[in-house]
Amino acid sequence: MEFDQIEEEELINLVKGGDRLAWEYITKEYYQAILNFINGMVRDWETAEELVQDIFVNFWTKREGLNINLSLKAYLYRAARNHTLNFLKRRNFEREYQKGVAETMVVSSNDTEDAYHFSELEKRLSTAIEGLPDKMKEIFKMSRFEDLTYKEIADTLDVPVRTVHYQIGLALKQLREQLKGFVDPSLMAVGGALLSD
Repeated sequence: MEFDQIEEEELINLVKGGDRLAWEYITKEYYQAILNFINGMVRDWETAEELVQDIFVNFWTKREGLNINLSLKAYLYRAARNHTLNFLKRRNFEREYQKGVAETMVVSSNDTEDAYHFSELEKRLSTAIEGLPDKMKEIFKMSRFEDLTYKEIADTLDVPVRTVHYQIGLALKQLREQLKGFVDPSLMAVGGALLSD
């Protein structure tokens, strides 16, 4: 069976019915994205690997009781977030969510001076993002770095979509304000998607 040709709801029903190949297909499709997401929380690839395996093993062992009202992607992200937060609490440490800004932006020129300015901008932007209030920062990163839609973020965090819109709007306003006067016109294109509405 070509799993990529069937509807998501049917795919989930196959897993609920005990179709291990359907489960393996879902695991293969989402494993790396969920692993990256968890690593953004724990900052430790070995730990992230253990946690992401837990997510998909639990997805299989609890398949008969699955009740997925969200998209499968949002369901898995929420499961990953909750499981990882519980892990962090058990270990009694909390770390700031981080995501390398450098991975999301490309230097437009090899010119040494431009590269220097880009590096400074990258540092300031990263610092500005980390300085956002916790909930705002989490929502902003899920939008910009995890490529989740506003609805998927709302489903994952169990908040209204309007809250996601509002928080991202505030985050953009704060980030632009903090970068005002530093970013010259020639560098405005850098990270355009990151700071666009």
